[in-house]
Amino acid sequence: MKRSLNHTLIETTIRNAIKQIKDDPERNIRNLVDMALTFSNGRFQQHFFKSAQKLLQSPTSCYYKLVPDLINNVDPERIITFGMNVGYNSCTIGAARIREIEAMSSFNIPWSLFLELSGNGYQKNTHSVHYLISQGKDMGIYTWLIHSIDHPFYLLELARTFPDCAFPIFCTSKDITPMLLDEASDIYNIMFIVEYSDDMEAACALLRSGKFLYSISYSYEEQNMEKIIRNEILHDTENLHSAFTLLYSKTYSLTKPSPVYQHIRQTREAQDFKTIPFDIIHDNYWIDSIISDQPCSIFFTQNGDCYSLTNQTLYENCNYYNRTLFEILKEAAPQK
Repeated sequence: MKRSLNHTLIETTIRNAIKQIKDDPERNIRNLVDMALTFSNGRFQQHFFKSAQKLLQSPTSCYYKLVPDLINNVDPERIITFGMNVGYNSCTIGAARIREIEAMSSFNIPWSLFLELSGNGYQKNTHSVHYLISQGKDMGIYTWLIHSIDHPFYLLELARTFPDCAFPIFCTSKDITPMLLDEASDIYNIMFIVEYSDDMEAACALLRSGKFLYSISYSYEEQNMEKIIRNEILHDTENLHSAFTLLYSKTYSLTKPSPVYQHIRQTREAQDFKTIPFDIIHDNYWIDSIISDQPCSIFFTQNGDCYSLTNQTLYENCNYYNRTLFEILKEAAPQK
């Protein structure tokens, strides 16, 4: 993507704001949000920054502690690059492109895509994966949530190939090694998302010492959802300086009210933790509902098959190894 003048102005503003936040966090965080709102011209950005303004009216907000902690302990280039790729490329330029294509076509386009990959599968199908992402970019998709089946070393090459995309990489604590982080030291468009486990503390310590942007994920079912309701998970993740706490249900429904998701939203608005709770499935769908008139959410399995998270249907004939993304979305995400 060729950088526009607007992109350069916003990036310069963010760079200056990061320096100022170190001196006076509360005042300059509010100033940054106010400036961001003036630059925003899309539906999602307007909604997001107006909500942020409202949240930051509270002087006791824990987000006033979260932001300086990130700025002081994460390489600024990681914050700027990942943030611009999501906030500008995805939610500004990308969102406008999505709405433009949706208005002329008979299918919906998700603002982000879930992609399951393994090292062996990626090596065998590198061309197909790269072509999928290239097609997605042409449609306005710049955020790719990657679930790594095994050691994510191979994903670094993917992130280098598409520097204007954002790649949240879901992995285990054992995947986070000094060798991996050394190889990833010059890649700024990734955020490692470590699975909640007994050994996550060591992984987070490695990431923090390397000034990486990282978060923690936690999957829940009915038998362990009480740990979320009682905020036990958030207490643990904020102590490990996790930027986001990404939660997801193995037995979700996008058509029925979820008590856990309601709690997540209430907790996020209460601002009591130095980590931002985010429901991977429900919040991702909510973002898409702001960008598009008809939200949709798509997941690609490691075999290349398309699974609609919207209607929980596997489309085995919609495989990106042999079909275009245009063809797949036309069948798996039709407009109503």
